[in-house]
Amino acid sequence: MDTSISASELRLRSIMQHAPLGLAEIDASGKIVNLNLAGTALLKPLTAALSVSIENIFPILDVINPKVVPAIKAFSQPGGLIMGNEQCHFSYPGELDLVEKDFSITVSKMADCFIVSFEDVTEKVSEEKAMVQAELDKAVAQGKFEIASEVLHDIGNAVVGFGSYLTRINRMMEQNNLANLKNVAGFMKAQQQAFGQVIGTDKAGALVNLMEGIAKSQEEHQTEIKRSIADQLNIIAHIQDILNIQRQYVVGHEAQERKPVNLRSIINDCRAMVFGAIDKKGIKLTLDMPAEGVVIKGDRTKLMQVILNILKNSIEATDLNAEDKRIYLGLTTQEGSVNLVISDSGKGFDEATGAHLFERGYTTKSTGTGLGLYNCRSIIESHSGTITITSDGPGKGATTAILFKS
Repeated sequence: MDTSISASELRLRSIMQHAPLGLAEIDASGKIVNLNLAGTALLKPLTAALSVSIENIFPILDVINPKVVPAIKAFSQPGGLIMGNEQCHFSYPGELDLVEKDFSITVSKMADCFIVSFEDVTEKVSEEKAMVQAELDKAVAQGKFEIASEVLHDIGNAVVGFGSYLTRINRMMEQNNLANLKNVAGFMKAQQQAFGQVIGTDKAGALVNLMEGIAKSQEEHQTEIKRSIADQLNIIAHIQDILNIQRQYVVGHEAQERKPVNLRSIINDCRAMVFGAIDKKGIKLTLDMPAEGVVIKGDRTKLMQVILNILKNSIEATDLNAEDKRIYLGLTTQEGSVNLVISDSGKGFDEATGAHLFERGYTTKSTGTGLGLYNCRSIIESHSGTITITSDGPGKGATTAILFKS
């Protein structure tokens, strides 16, 4: 019986001796009765740096955590847990600088002794802090990218809208009556003698000079206005180039979480952005949307990219010389779904072409990349939606239908 107990004790002591964490058996005064290999390896640098004996653990514990020794001395129960997995950060003098350490301390009282276990968790704590800091840095960076994306989007909308109105003014300038005014001035000069017989030679000469002066002044003003508009359009083009470059920095950094977006607002922004192209071709754009906002969860920038791409396709498919030039955009809601339809009176396509429209690299344009509709479908499907494009045939227009499930 005694041999069996002795063998069990030996096995237990062997397990403790080779345990991966430090284990110390101490008495009430802090004297170390037994110290395993891991404990010796952990405490030896401390005793050397603090110039204390390894025979008593209390001076070492005072450095690791000043609360441990008082807790041991104050514990009056016959046995039990005094301290469990207490995280302790401390420092001690090294060869060149202070050594920073993190230990996990557990203290238990047995019938005739105290057991102190201690583990060096410095690397683990450092990794956890690094992970927390990395997540914080990621969140800060994500916030910056989101703000940058929204600012670029708002500036881009304003610039495009401004450019559209400048283009419209430029076309109106081309349709002015300056030529008619010059013709009138030339006619009056040619008939100056006849006018002189009616109102007098001096008055006729003054009138002719006045008309010629007005025509010349009007021409100079028009030239200056055209030059200013051209300069403004060049500036806008430069700003758009800068915006496009800056957008490359935020591509791929969009937030993964979908946010509520107003489709009605997105459509109105898209209309403003293509207004110049629609007005230039004389296309009638009809919007049929609910008076109130239509909200879904999604990525505003990507949804705008889809709608803009479809509208631009409809504009490009419309012949400038066609008699019927229409684009219809309808937005409706049903229980559990939102429907967006964009139809045009453009060139349309045959069934064979329609079968390939969403294939990557397929295009019907001489300068196309074949990525527009492919990307559109990817974006819509990422919003749990579907997109289809149909046509009754060449010359019969096309209809794009997008369905979002709520």
